Amino acid sequence: MKRIACMLALSIAVAVAAPALATPPAYVGGQFRYWSFSDGNDLRDVLAYWVPGPFHVQLEYWDFVKGEDQFRPEVGLHLRDRRRSVYTAEWRHARHDERFTLGTDQVLSAHLVGRVQVSPIVGRDSTMWVLSGGGDCYWKSYDFVSATLIHDPRGSDLWVVPMRVRIANEQDDWFQVTVAPASHRTFGWAVDVKKRWLRLGIERNNRYDFTSVDGTTFTVGFQQALGPRP
Repeated sequence: MKRIACMLALSIAVAVAAPALATPPAYVGGQFRYWSFSDGNDLRDVLAYWVPGPFHVQLEYWDFVKGEDQFRPEVGLHLRDRRRSVYTAEWRHARHDERFTLGTDQVLSAHLVGRVQVSPIVGRDSTMWVLSGGGDCYWKSYDFVSATLIHDPRGSDLWVVPMRVRIANEQDDWFQVTVAPASHRTFGWAVDVKKRWLRLGIERNNRYDFTSVDGTTFTVGFQQALGPRP
C-alpha cells in the first residue's frame, strides 16, 4: 500500500507542477462493448465517463460469461498550459493491479504534437513499466494522423505500433481507422465513428491480453458535450 500511495502522490505532484491552465473541453458519455472471444468466454463491458474540465472519472464493469468479473475505476488529471500542451496523471484499478500513467502531449508546431508516457503497473509482487512515445500530425483543425511506439514487458517483451487516421469536422463528428501491428505474431485494427452524440465501433485483436485467444469487440455508446469547444 505504501508503494501505491507513493506512486499516486508522485503522479499528482507532477501534474500539479504543470504551467498555467487553458480550459479543456468538457463532456460526458457511456458505452456498451461486447467482446466476442474465440474461446467462448465472452465479455460484456459497461462503462461511463465524465470529463467536466481538467480531470476525468470513468467507471467500468467487466462481466465475463465464465470466471471472475472486474470493476475497473479510473481517475485522471489533465492540465493544459498556454500553448495547449497537456500534462497527464492517471490511476486505474485493474483486477489485482494498480496502473499509473504519467505523460505529456507537447505542441511542437502549428501541425505537430509530440507525446511520451511512462506507465508503471503495480502488482502484488512486482512492478512492470510500460513506455510509449509518438506524435500526431494535424492538417486541418481536427483531422490528424498519429503513430505511437509502445514497449510492454508483458507477453514476452511486446512492441506495438498503433497508427491512426481521423477525419473530423468542427461539430466533433468524426470517422477513425486504426491499425496496430505488433511483435510476436499479433495484429489489431479498429474502425470507429461518431455522429452528433452517437458512437459506434468495431475492433479486432489477435492474442488478446497476451494469450492465444482472438477477440472482436463491438461498441455502441453516446458522448455529449457539456459546453462549446474552447
